[in-house]
Amino acid sequence: MLGGGADGWRAIAIIYAVIGLAVNTISVLSVKELPPEELDEGHDPAAAERYSFREGARILLANKFYLIILVIYLVQQIFTATLNMGIYFMTYVLGDATRLGAFAWAINIPLIIGLLFTPVLVKRYGQMYRLNIWGYVVAVLGRLGVVAGGYMGSIPLMIASSAIASLGMSPLQGTLNALIAEASEYTFLRTGKHIDGMMFSCTTLGVKIGGGVGTALAGWLLAASGYVGNATTQSSSAIHMLYFMYLWIPAIANLIILAFLTRLDVEKANRALRTSADRVTA
Repeated sequence: MLGGGADGWRAIAIIYAVIGLAVNTISVLSVKELPPEELDEGHDPAAAERYSFREGARILLANKFYLIILVIYLVQQIFTATLNMGIYFMTYVLGDATRLGAFAWAINIPLIIGLLFTPVLVKRYGQMYRLNIWGYVVAVLGRLGVVAGGYMGSIPLMIASSAIASLGMSPLQGTLNALIAEASEYTFLRTGKHIDGMMFSCTTLGVKIGGGVGTALAGWLLAASGYVGNATTQSSSAIHMLYFMYLWIPAIANLIILAFLTRLDVEKANRALRTSADRVTA
């Protein structure tokens, strides 16, 4: 219906991006922050502190940790969009589209197992920061293993490395919402203003925009490589592009996320702000 191939990818990306942007814009504009004082019995709601959208956005964008999380969400969605090119890689490079099932299991099962153990690991180590960093070190090494396996033609190495990478990514998947809450707390400790609703609503922009950009990027790269939809074989340039999209882009995306995670020590920043506040009130 949308033309198939690269044109179809571009069309569906634009549709999803427009719908996602519209829905999330409505969500953000509809958020009204409710200060804790307003919940107290006998409190006059009319006297409650309110923020305009412009003021809330200004406060939000002044939070460096929010911006880091937003970028991480965006890059994660680009990672996912290019990883979804697996069906093309299996078909035209590995020569068997049914192998995608094994790769899907190798990605999803370790991720689920990792998510189950994430709360235990956070409790044991007492923080999310180091756990997420070490997790993504493993994820980067895992994706590099996929790259090596892809060029060697070793499917077992690719599957095993995909599983390792997915396991390394699981701690961040399980702690992202908690990190958003910490980022919101950081804003409150610095400014005394609660913008929790806007913090969570705006962060979903990373998912929508990242998904749209990632899907569009996949279509553009396929088109640029000379990919021909439904063809039995593809040109050399299209094959090289499939290697780049399925092997290299996910590895690069994980490396970018790792770099941003080293700057996401919001827990330490909040502890310092609480200590400073306690000294002032002591």
